[in-house]
Amino acid sequence: MTYEFVLTVAMGKRLIARGMMADGQVRDAMLRHRLLIIGGSTNGYVAEEALRALGADVEFDRRGFRRGVTTPPGAAPASRPLGCDLLIDRGRVELGRDVFAIAPELERGDMIMKGANALYLAGGEAGVLIGHPQGGTVIPAIAAAIGRRVQLVVPVGLEKRVELPIARLAALSNAPDAEGPRMCPLPGRTYCELDAIRTLTGAQAQLLAAGGALGAEGCVYLAATGTEEQIAAVRALAEELRGEAATEL
Repeated sequence: MTYEFVLTVAMGKRLIARGMMADGQVRDAMLRHRLLIIGGSTNGYVAEEALRALGADVEFDRRGFRRGVTTPPGAAPASRPLGCDLLIDRGRVELGRDVFAIAPELERGDMIMKGANALYLAGGEAGVLIGHPQGGTVIPAIAAAIGRRVQLVVPVGLEKRVELPIARLAALSNAPDAEGPRMCPLPGRTYCELDAIRTLTGAQAQLLAAGGALGAEGCVYLAATGTEEQIAAVRALAEELRGEAATEL
């Protein structure tokens, strides 16, 4: 059976966050090791779902849980950035420090979640735009991943898909004569809406079409294929996500 449905960008972020909480490696890191969630618009949803899953009584505003953000010309977020990242240390929540202080403490078995600006779906590759002259938050995350084998997971929505491998795009963006932000490839496991559907329902999903209007700009049309039971689960999940409001910052 195949079922086709639409996801807005906000619905996709919520879906990714729910899938992350059902992912075995993520749950193991949360409960038995340390999970560092770096601020970002998608990771704000992940942090909300993580706090809900833990039953944590922590004051948290997803709107300010961000670093750099892409907005329309002339627009600006209404909220102030929190200025910190979220650490879950064996089920205990810590909110107040940032990746620069936390990442050097992490070790094998721990996990970092870092958002991205580009997803090369065919290769499972992601890249992040860099505006800071010293590389920003991605540098300590990569140092932990490469230097100490800390797991790096990249929650990223399908609206950020690109057509070329990330290394080629990074070479273009980082050329000495280029203007604008740079790009850094992320050496981690990407996790998008397609992965979340598989995690939560067992169905296999494909990107069928994209785009829309009246709030569906950036949306994706997905086709999920599976057994009758799996498709019933996809239908129920899609119905639950329909009420997700547009992302606010």
